[in-house]
Amino acid sequence: MDKRGIAGVIVLVILLGCFFQFSRMDGFLKLDYFRNLNFVPQNILQGTHTQGEKEKYLILYDPRDVPSVFANRRLAWLLEQQKKEAVSCSIYGDTAVDASYRGVLLAASNWNKTVVLPKLADYAAQGGTVAFMMHPEVEAGVGVPDICQEMAGFAVAGGQKSVLGIQLNTDFLFAGKGFSFGEGTQYHTDTLSVTLQDGDVVHITALDGSPLLWEHAYGQGKCLFYNGAVRDDKTNIGVLTAMLAHCGEDSIYPVVGTKLFFIDDFPAPVPEGNFDKIYDELHVNTADFFRHIWWPFMRECADKYSLKYTGLIIESYGDQVKGPFVPTQGRQARDNLIVYGRELLDMGGELGLHGYNHQSLAPAGYNQDELDYVPWASKEDMVESLQELRRYIKSAYPDYDFQSYVPPSDILSPEGHEAVKEVFPELKVYSSLFDGLYSERGYYQDFARNEDGTYEIPRFTSGYAPDRQNMWENISVINYIGVFSHFVHPDELFYEESKDLTWAMMVQGFHNFLAEINDRFGWLRPVTDSECVAYFADYLDMDYRVTREQDKLILNCWNYHYPLRFVLRSSKEIAEVTGGSARKIGDDAYMIETEKPETIIQWKEKAK
Repeated sequence: MDKRGIAGVIVLVILLGCFFQFSRMDGFLKLDYFRNLNFVPQNILQGTHTQGEKEKYLILYDPRDVPSVFANRRLAWLLEQQKKEAVSCSIYGDTAVDASYRGVLLAASNWNKTVVLPKLADYAAQGGTVAFMMHPEVEAGVGVPDICQEMAGFAVAGGQKSVLGIQLNTDFLFAGKGFSFGEGTQYHTDTLSVTLQDGDVVHITALDGSPLLWEHAYGQGKCLFYNGAVRDDKTNIGVLTAMLAHCGEDSIYPVVGTKLFFIDDFPAPVPEGNFDKIYDELHVNTADFFRHIWWPFMRECADKYSLKYTGLIIESYGDQVKGPFVPTQGRQARDNLIVYGRELLDMGGELGLHGYNHQSLAPAGYNQDELDYVPWASKEDMVESLQELRRYIKSAYPDYDFQSYVPPSDILSPEGHEAVKEVFPELKVYSSLFDGLYSERGYYQDFARNEDGTYEIPRFTSGYAPDRQNMWENISVINYIGVFSHFVHPDELFYEESKDLTWAMMVQGFHNFLAEINDRFGWLRPVTDSECVAYFADYLDMDYRVTREQDKLILNCWNYHYPLRFVLRSSKEIAEVTGGSARKIGDDAYMIETEKPETIIQWKEKAK
């Protein structure tokens, strides 16, 4: 071979060496370094402060009764979130009741000791709204005051009883009409046996037809009656919100207006070999199921139902809780992190954090026995595991800021929270559960901003085939704050809870669930977890005032960056909107989106 041929061989060997070295170092997987893509446009602060008082509500409660004190706090908190003023007064005082209140909320069951009942009757007769937020006590020898039965349009027909389920007869909760659930659940409400008057509008009943919420015209005003109580869970927060929204005419309140979807444990190591349930139904191994069936299905759903996924990464499925924490061995898990992660980001999704492994960051006493988890001995061990997670993800995505954290199994101790903050100070948002049983020791959240500037944005429902109670929870929370927040796991087909479900059944259940969400709440804008922060921050920081005139409603807003969203409850028809837009979202409900600090909603003239 001549010198030229030898030189050519040497060059070829060098090029092949570079090729294989580049491949070994994931070069072809990482040709494009991903940075956070900001899908929420930057915007300047909008609006200037407008003079005028906040809308005001009077809450009457019993300071000697624990459920009443709780109801007062829950209602005052809800009004504060809506930028409205709550005036709380004892039922034992001679409180002034006048037309300056948009509504009066009687959040007590001891009606016989409520001093201002005659004033409430006068207030309603002159055009006000009185909302009875819980049914009265019924004791032997002590009747329900006649004036209350007259105002609310009912007669006591017996004592208390427990009824099952929910039936929404109207759009009192917008986009809820026709919905029902309860069969096979433990969702009971303690109610009062009553007989209603002709003309009462029954908005909600139990499955057996027992009235749970109705409306009665009284003089020039009206009364609302909730035949239950303010629950100590959050499942009826939508009912409370709807009652506030039906106080007076043309009520309006702010919402966030977003739709979130989380995939926990994704990207994550994929089990090798065959899983009998998958192989018997689909004739593929586990890795091929995830790559060629599950992930294409999820991508199809994102496109069909307008979803943006937030994927939560774990490095290992091991149960190690003591260092040193060894990096995941082999290429497959790392390749999955890069390939699936890149495809998720290409779809407009987000990569967030779940953990080094799936062991919840908590010491003993956090329900580990039930979950077959191992408690952590110290915060230092938690920190060390998260440092290995940081090394792992930054080796694949060095320029990406991970801003979202979801705790494994939605459990996070104070020590675990501190460990996460120490290793990932750039985090913006924590997402866990909105509600649940205390005995399960979950990390339960309200929508909130923490003192350190991070945010709490919870999830409400989960799974590929959610039951009807899950849909009720979505209807309730969307009426409250205008957020849909759901999560799934890639491997739910493996779960004991899914033993009676095939993949085909899960696919159909998922389609049914997402189609119903879109049919009822198609106006929600899809966002990732950290993108939601921008809209939620505006929801917290903005303020507004409302002016009502005979032919229009004027909405003035300030201290916000992005278009704001409101829910307007009105039986009137909108003729025109200037400075914003309107979309009908229920029989008597509109979603108003502001485009300018002043939005004017012009009403149609009634036909003569």
